[in-house]
Amino acid sequence: MVFAAIVPLTSAAEDLPASTGSAPVVTSGETSARQPQSLRDGLRSGDKLNLAFYESLASVEDRWTGSRGTVPWNFYQRPELTGEYVVEADGTISLPLLGRFPVRGLPPADVEAIILPSYESLVGRKGFVNIVRIEHQPIYITGPVRNPGSFQYVDGMTVLHAVAQAGGMTAKTIEPWQSVEITRQIERLKAGLADLKRLASRTEVLRAKRDSVQIASIGTPVFGPDPDAQQLLDDETWQRQLVTTSKDAQSSAYAKSVTDAQADLDLRQARVGNYDATIRVRQDRLASIENLAKNKLVTSIELTRAQSELTESEDRKQQAVIDVESAKQRLAAAKQDVERDRIERKIEIEKSAADAERGLSTALKTTESDLEIFRSMVSSEDTADVEFEIVRPGPNGVIVEPATEETVLQPGDLIKVH
Repeated sequence: MVFAAIVPLTSAAEDLPASTGSAPVVTSGETSARQPQSLRDGLRSGDKLNLAFYESLASVEDRWTGSRGTVPWNFYQRPELTGEYVVEADGTISLPLLGRFPVRGLPPADVEAIILPSYESLVGRKGFVNIVRIEHQPIYITGPVRNPGSFQYVDGMTVLHAVAQAGGMTAKTIEPWQSVEITRQIERLKAGLADLKRLASRTEVLRAKRDSVQIASIGTPVFGPDPDAQQLLDDETWQRQLVTTSKDAQSSAYAKSVTDAQADLDLRQARVGNYDATIRVRQDRLASIENLAKNKLVTSIELTRAQSELTESEDRKQQAVIDVESAKQRLAAAKQDVERDRIERKIEIEKSAADAERGLSTALKTTESDLEIFRSMVSSEDTADVEFEIVRPGPNGVIVEPATEETVLQPGDLIKVH
């Protein structure tokens, strides 16, 4: 596993104040020279990227203008997008709602740079993207070694390193402990098959939900007439329904807030109209009293009372107008909650479906590896010489080539020991 130290890739980085410390400046060429070969070559198919997405608070316009040497606090993480993503065989990563991005051969900083514009366009705010961790594919080793299987890839690893990690070569006869290991491997294969069935059912349910397909129409998952398949499908459907019911209740609450806010706005606007009518009546009455006052037919008290009543009505109307503006703001906020809920629900189902598909693919590869290990355990072939082959995925298909103990490995290599 390779860890990368990442700096947020936004234009605001240009506004950061110069460091007052005495640490030496490292040029990009020096940084590249110090990185492991696996990072200098860029990302590969099968690499796992732990991506973290952040966005700025809508009410804050600060562009990294805090105190010198401090990190601004106006960004927060978007957990619905943050997660682990795999570089697919075609060299791309697929991000829910953002689309696919070609990343094979690119360094981490370039990957962040190409994702950022699409992410900012989606959320409508300034943000940044972090590659928190990069995990390369493991290497695999099969054949007459003591512990065949998968091992973590280390930069510069050779075939001899892989054989050493696998415990060296096995004895030419099956010993009692090997029989125990074979039994354990059989149990692992059974458990792997059960996981495959469960993940296949979950994937079918989530795909149907994502694509708006009726669950009843997708039929029995992957495993054909397996008697357990329909039960697994029903269980996963029920689990998803619990999640949907909870989210529906939240969406209904948001919708009700919009309805209530609209009703409140209508009521307050009606009050403004009523005050307008009252003001017109009192204006006419004041004009009449003023005419009577000129002819000394009414007292000044009556005139003062009429003026006070008109002023009171105008003040109440002004307050009603302010209340209408507040009601409009509440209605707009309620509508924003409804739209945000819709987007978050869409992101959640997209991400859940993608996670299920990746989990199914990983489980399938693991089961295939366990099966190959089991075959190597029960193999009765016995040869005098040891030979090595590397099975390596390439851009134009799988490459099989002979190897020696000193051959340098790449992530995802399968070493066959004969």
